[in-house]
Amino acid sequence: MSVDREGLESKVAILGLSQSGKTSIRQVIFEGFAPESTSQNPATVRINRKLFNLAGSSINLFDVGGQSAYLNEVFQQYQERTFSDVKAVIFVVDVSDAANIMRSKYYFDLTVENVKEISRTAKIYVFAHKMDVVPVNKRQAVLQSIKDIFEIDNMENAEIYGTSIFEDTLWDAMQKILALVYPKDDSKTLEIKDVVGAYDLSFLAVSTTHGLVLYSQPEALAGVNYERLRNELSNTFFPGMVMDYAIFSLGNFCVFMREIDNDLVLTSVFEHGPDLGDTRSKFLELSGKIMQIFQPDELIGQAKAKMKSTLSKYLENNKVREIATLERRFDVKVNVKCDICGKQVQKSILDVAVENSEKLERGIKITAGFGVTTIEMYPIHECIEGMREIPVFLDSDLEYRRYDNSRPI
Repeated sequence: MSVDREGLESKVAILGLSQSGKTSIRQVIFEGFAPESTSQNPATVRINRKLFNLAGSSINLFDVGGQSAYLNEVFQQYQERTFSDVKAVIFVVDVSDAANIMRSKYYFDLTVENVKEISRTAKIYVFAHKMDVVPVNKRQAVLQSIKDIFEIDNMENAEIYGTSIFEDTLWDAMQKILALVYPKDDSKTLEIKDVVGAYDLSFLAVSTTHGLVLYSQPEALAGVNYERLRNELSNTFFPGMVMDYAIFSLGNFCVFMREIDNDLVLTSVFEHGPDLGDTRSKFLELSGKIMQIFQPDELIGQAKAKMKSTLSKYLENNKVREIATLERRFDVKVNVKCDICGKQVQKSILDVAVENSEKLERGIKITAGFGVTTIEMYPIHECIEGMREIPVFLDSDLEYRRYDNSRPI
């Protein structure tokens, strides 16, 4: 039985004190940032809402600012907005900030109260975060201490994990949360099994580009950051080229990986056959069939439809003319290539607008002078040198004109 489309959005709220690591967690897990590139993140102001597409479903992530003024606003004025219909709440505790543990506990208690009142079925996950700064032989004691202070054992709906953006612990914890909040579409599962049954496979997984496993046979708890792997391989062995897929030998097995949709990767493992070319052909055929199963997400489509009006007003307010004509070209993708890693980026001005929904001028800039209006957009991608943006210049018809070299964010 297929999941009701209205139930395909899973809301997750992430809270904690300022600088506890909330935004870095979001960026590393869902946006592909290298951990090192998150060190200079500014403090989140109020609530940063992001919608992430996960193979036909969506994660609606509320990243709540951790300064006392913003947290007080949440618990005094925005309880419904923050906690209504939430499936999971992640509360991040900075284990390196011992002086603020009790203040963190105060806001955690308020979080628990609001979850009980507004979303009783939601689960609460405490991340004892930045564990990488704790000596290995003391980590269990620190985790137990946080568990005791926050009284986790007294709550039926709460769990605690020691995490770090520099270790697999964060991925392991998020994979467990994903198993709760990601509403797998039963019809897709059956379709995948039906397709896979026609091939002699030892393993198959559909995961996000950055490693969260959505479907797998047999079950896998963690995937591979394919985007980073592909960029490293391309840079090492095929400089300047874009890899369509990756092939590895692993003992008696042959591993194939391919991005089958934006942020969606298929990993297949075959036993080594006598003819690698034949096995490769089977993989490409298989990946084509799997690709057809995953259609564009309806919620992302709704977000784009809503953004069209906002984008039109933004352009109009900045004196751009003939908006009605431009609207027809909002979703036409521009194809540019990173000069550092060779990755090809395909995004439209509407894609960039959705990515920067909280602040359009961050991703789209308009300048006017001498009777000429210039529109620039800045698609972001994860490069081997960290997160970078590629300045793209469009003409008044939103036609691709030129682009500059990528630059760090």
